[in-house]
Amino acid sequence: MELFGTDGIRFLTVQDKNKELVYSPFFISRIGYAAARVLKKGKYILVWDTRKSSHHISYTFSAVLSSFGFETLLGGVLPTPSVSALIISLGLSGGFSVSASHNPPEFNGIKFFLENGLKADEDTEAKIESEFSKFSEDKITCQISHIRNFEDVAYSAYVSFIKNLFPKGFLRGLKIVLDCSNGATYKVAPHIFSSFLADIELVGCNPDGENINVGVGSENPNAALRKSGDFKLIFDGDGDRILIGDSKGNLYDGDHIISLLTRFMKDEGKLKGAVVGTILSNKALEDFVKNKLGARFERVNVGDRNIAYKMREIGSNIGGEESGHIILSDIVPTGDGIIVGLQTLFYILKSGKDLSDLVIKKYYQAKGKIDVPKKEDLGSEKFSFLHKIFSDIERAGGRAVVRYSGTEPVLRVMVEHADESFAERYKDIIIGELSPIFRNQA
Repeated sequence: MELFGTDGIRFLTVQDKNKELVYSPFFISRIGYAAARVLKKGKYILVWDTRKSSHHISYTFSAVLSSFGFETLLGGVLPTPSVSALIISLGLSGGFSVSASHNPPEFNGIKFFLENGLKADEDTEAKIESEFSKFSEDKITCQISHIRNFEDVAYSAYVSFIKNLFPKGFLRGLKIVLDCSNGATYKVAPHIFSSFLADIELVGCNPDGENINVGVGSENPNAALRKSGDFKLIFDGDGDRILIGDSKGNLYDGDHIISLLTRFMKDEGKLKGAVVGTILSNKALEDFVKNKLGARFERVNVGDRNIAYKMREIGSNIGGEESGHIILSDIVPTGDGIIVGLQTLFYILKSGKDLSDLVIKKYYQAKGKIDVPKKEDLGSEKFSFLHKIFSDIERAGGRAVVRYSGTEPVLRVMVEHADESFAERYKDIIIGELSPIFRNQA
């Protein structure tokens, strides 16, 4: 069974006979058993988001780990990137986040972090999947002897970690709208931004267990953009993504934010190696990095884990993707929406310029998706017609990407070109050719 997608394990928490990965205590116990068989014993931090299933999943998972002698520190509701920060600052053996990030409330998941603060590599994931398949109920008992309530310590340590990165009171006089997506940042983000003396207005800060990412957050940014404020910082459900809005209601994504950050890092002599993006990063960002900054730009497959490992491989200290996953590895080796938001505001204030004057103008990207009951090999003869379509797009100065989502049962289509009508037309052509193939699977 394939457990892992592009960002940990994701599964439904409602019963669906058509889905292989569906939550049950038995399912979580199998994951816990597999993790315990692969990971080295030690102290592990575990945090979770605000989904109603997260608390129970966290305790079941921890109890299984405890039965194998792991010490699990329960950190409560905190952003996923807090795991990385706490591993590093407290010298832990690793950690976990129970969350399905930007996905709807009926999904949940588990993300795995290693001793270096990075998400688990593919080899570790493969070993966990192998042990998962060998699970037998009589191999475990659930114990709580090695489980510790660590919520107050984890919260304070994460807040202190971030507060020590920036000047005291540097947001004084700014009106900032924070959209916490009714998710993991709902408590800690307002605390941190208020501590820097920002005047804050809150959106998506009333979680009820069933409203995470519903009508708010990075998947639904208009709720924050409609508000009045100097800046609107919009997080996803677990706080590893960020989008930023300005006072005029304009929205800036990960590619925009990376262009701003790299501009100032270059000016300060802090830019190391290449800037790392993904196959979906806008070509305008690549052109800016190469032609304006004189730096290299590397592309990897979608997923912040892929970005992080490429950065580590080539000695880069910034990378990210359009969705708002941005990694500043000199600070922490995974994407942290709160840290990226603060760093971006710091540079904007330092410049004295408008946000719109500090970012790239992107080439147009037409996007669509197709529901996929079952994945098929896109390199097979059945899909060979895509080669001609892609060639036509490239000859016209554009770019196209067709890929399966790593977290949802969909096929994503993107066509990029300076001419909006060209991109939309070819996006519709690709979807029109692909849709009947997958519709016939049903």
